[in-house]
Amino acid sequence: MKSPRTNYAMVRTLILKDWYLNRWLILGSIPVGLASLAIVLTGKQVAFLLSIIFLCMVIIGVGAQLATVTTINERKEQTLAFIISLPVSWREYTAAKILANLIIFLIPWFIVSAGALLVLLLPGATHGLIPFTAIMAVEMLVTTCLIIAAGVITESQAWVTVAIVCSSLGINILGYVFAHLRGISAYMFGMQVRWTATAWTVLIAEVLMVPLLLGMTFYIQSRKADFL
Repeated sequence: MKSPRTNYAMVRTLILKDWYLNRWLILGSIPVGLASLAIVLTGKQVAFLLSIIFLCMVIIGVGAQLATVTTINERKEQTLAFIISLPVSWREYTAAKILANLIIFLIPWFIVSAGALLVLLLPGATHGLIPFTAIMAVEMLVTTCLIIAAGVITESQAWVTVAIVCSSLGINILGYVFAHLRGISAYMFGMQVRWTATAWTVLIAEVLMVPLLLGMTFYIQSRKADFL
């Protein structure tokens, strides 16, 4: 599993393989996510919170399924042994797994997140919810990166299940905490968008977590002596 140069063709092939295996999951999740946005159009606070919870379940479910199919199932079905027999290094294999999961996940994530923000920009909508919605959207990306990291590093159903449970609980707890921060809660249900220092701090911290998790995954993979 060693190669003197980066085998971009092999990385691309592995990414396309994962896309092919997960294409219906991704395409099916988009209308489900968009349908949940219709709840927001009722204009009620409870409806918005229910919509956010439902979206979190859909998006995290997509990330969990991706990690399971692209990493755990490859080991269970003996596909991993075949892949590492190909001219591909650990770096290329790790890059292909992370990029495949991330690119495939970003398609429904971007469409649903952009749809939620566009709904809140409609005339008469509660524009003050936009910062909180953006924060929760990025939080979904962070939790998915955590699940991907667990899948790529451990290739273990047990550890990925732990990551999914922690992510599901964590995003609900963090959502509650963020919604009650003074700099966010005071303007959440207003008619104007208020990007306070608190909202920016939370959002930037979440964004920084993405390269941190992916970098950690690369580092731990590089320390492995055996991929089987």
